[in-house]
Amino acid sequence: MSADVAQNQQETAPPELFVLRDEQGPILYAPLASLIARANESAVAAALAYAKDPGSIEGMTDDERAVVQTLGERGFFTHRAYPRHEVGFRPAQVTLFPTNNCNLRCSYCYAFGGEGGGNGEPLRRMDLRVAQRAIDLIARNAKERATEGENIRNFLVSIHGNGEPFCAFDLIQKIVWYGQDVAEELEIPAVFNAATNGVLSEEQLDFVIANFHSVNISFDGLPAFQNANRPMAGGRGSFDQVDHTMRRLVEAGVDFGIRTTVTAAMVDSMPEIVAFVADNYPGIEQLHFEPVWECGRCLTSSDTMPSAEAFTRRYLESLEVARERGVRLVFSGARQDMLVDTFCKVSSGSFTVTPTGDVTACYEVSYASDPRSKRFFFGHFDHELDDFVFDQKVLDELSRLNVHNMRFCDDCFCRWHCAGDCAAKVLDGIGVDEHHGSMRCEISRALTLNQIQRKLDWRPTDGR
Repeated sequence: MSADVAQNQQETAPPELFVLRDEQGPILYAPLASLIARANESAVAAALAYAKDPGSIEGMTDDERAVVQTLGERGFFTHRAYPRHEVGFRPAQVTLFPTNNCNLRCSYCYAFGGEGGGNGEPLRRMDLRVAQRAIDLIARNAKERATEGENIRNFLVSIHGNGEPFCAFDLIQKIVWYGQDVAEELEIPAVFNAATNGVLSEEQLDFVIANFHSVNISFDGLPAFQNANRPMAGGRGSFDQVDHTMRRLVEAGVDFGIRTTVTAAMVDSMPEIVAFVADNYPGIEQLHFEPVWECGRCLTSSDTMPSAEAFTRRYLESLEVARERGVRLVFSGARQDMLVDTFCKVSSGSFTVTPTGDVTACYEVSYASDPRSKRFFFGHFDHELDDFVFDQKVLDELSRLNVHNMRFCDDCFCRWHCAGDCAAKVLDGIGVDEHHGSMRCEISRALTLNQIQRKLDWRPTDGR
């Protein structure tokens, strides 16, 4: 059976029940049905037996039958379709890496920004024509798909990088202006987002405020951490510049989020970081905590990952601070409200173009010299053809990087939420069927369980 046929099948799944436990006892969880219930051990046993074999109800007591009937009426035993990601490559969005140059030297940078990826590669800058043809492709796809009835209202251009994208500011300006011209010509809106380290000039800030719909800023939350972890290329701290950027974005009403990388040295300060961000940058879209992953420049610095237990404990404490102060706090692996079979778009048409014109499915794999590029690079810009060339065989293999093929995840209640986690991290050098988890699994399970518990404990607030 071909990969396309397999992915397009909407097979009906048998009832999928997991038993979770906390200090109050068992919790029955049906993720595909988004159903949760507290139950005693007898009820749990009856529910599991019935889900496995409906005929088992004949041997149950009256009380057990009543439990099964009640759960059935609420949908716990209803067959449902597995989540299936989009198949085929017809992107309506692109992420462009204008340059691998950088004005910071972050101690844990996964890409050795400003230093050629740590592989001795030269500093590069994207050819404008590469960016233009990428925009042509996604804008045309967006227009055609919208005409065909898909719910697509715009095309999306994200500016990111294995360096600081605004180190190529004049190129970014031309990219945005070109995208706006294409949008006008095709009569479909263009949306521009950016990820940046936040060290921006006034001219750059003016341009961002005028043209970008949202911005994500890498910022380590407290002045001491920011200056130590994310210094300028010359060694001085970067807090003052990034603080100024975010205050201007707040004043201008631009949607922006903060992404904080948490090291072992920072983990106990997570609640304090939330309070600082809430007090100083009111109205931010979200604060995103991620434990540092030991790769790139992190391997040559003193930065280490916090333990899963420490990160989880401090995250839950931070969550209380965030709720009190109206801040949305997120961790990428804890998303109980989502039912997906892939962690990101790596399996379903991710279109990211590096400064060299290579096309990668993963932001974290952006150099041809990276051994993982054999898995994640699936195309390049051909200057003679003046167009992108894609490798369908690699795309077919990428389509397999989903939780359906990760046997390790079969018995995990998080599998339709975190979907096996980040492929670049957990599948480094191994096959998809060899997935064996990571410390991030412990964090995802604990935080997802907390989300489930909070839903069980929710009560209306209308005075009843």
